[in-house]
Amino acid sequence: MSRAVLLAVALVLVAVSAAGEVIVGYVDGVLEVRDGTSWYELFIGDAVDGSDQIRLADDSHAELLAGNSMIRLSRPGTYEVERLLEGVGRTASANIGGMVLGRVSRLTGREDTTRQTAAGGARASEAVTQTGPAWAGGETVDELILQGTEMLGEGDLEDAYWVFQEAYEYAITDDEYARSLFYYGYASALVGRPLQAFELLEQIGPQPDTTHYATHILALGQLLLDSFAYDEAIEYLTPLAEADDQEPEDIQSARLLLGVAYQGLGRSAQARDHLQRARAIAPETQAAEAAERLLADL
Repeated sequence: MSRAVLLAVALVLVAVSAAGEVIVGYVDGVLEVRDGTSWYELFIGDAVDGSDQIRLADDSHAELLAGNSMIRLSRPGTYEVERLLEGVGRTASANIGGMVLGRVSRLTGREDTTRQTAAGGARASEAVTQTGPAWAGGETVDELILQGTEMLGEGDLEDAYWVFQEAYEYAITDDEYARSLFYYGYASALVGRPLQAFELLEQIGPQPDTTHYATHILALGQLLLDSFAYDEAIEYLTPLAEADDQEPEDIQSARLLLGVAYQGLGRSAQARDHLQRARAIAPETQAAEAAERLLADL
């Protein structure tokens, strides 16, 4: 591991030390820690350390607080806490953050900007208020989707979430249902509801004949990387990375995320290949800069 990654991981570990330990901040379902040959359930407020192995059950979601960092788990599996901390450090060193998921220009037609999700470090259930949108109804599904994308472009993520929810609830045709499902799922991810986002975005997976095909894949890929589900992310991202009929920026983002996924799996040669390809597609972009930083870590 290079000095850059070691430094990023060290910073996370320093933050953990300052806070005392890695703390379970939220659990919905079952999260367990291994002790010898036995597994014991963890609850909010319990602590684990880097040498521990934890296990997330099906249909569960957990958040670990490591100083100022948060580790979100939403896919079942067994995880080494130390590897999770390394993943957080790696993402921080590349400054990927919301670079892909927060790039709403492909949906709005506006200048490309990097946006942070509204959830930030908050728990998903606290990210969106329950008051709903503040406007009169009566719009068609198409009008609601257009209104929601305009809100995304203006940074009004919470209001966009509610608009897309209404579009989803009033969808009648298969086309209306599929489009509103995607936008509702995308907005769910932006406001910090990853479980809902997964459910909606996977209900009807990315369809090549839609205008939001690439964005759909990238949203799922980013969510899966954030949940350390590297193998699943690779399955979604590979077709986009190898496509010859998609926008170069989208292919570049897919290559970048694939590099992160393979690096997370410890497959350095494949990670290097994808990151080099990402850097070469459009050298002056944020994605290219992130790829350069990650390549320096290999």
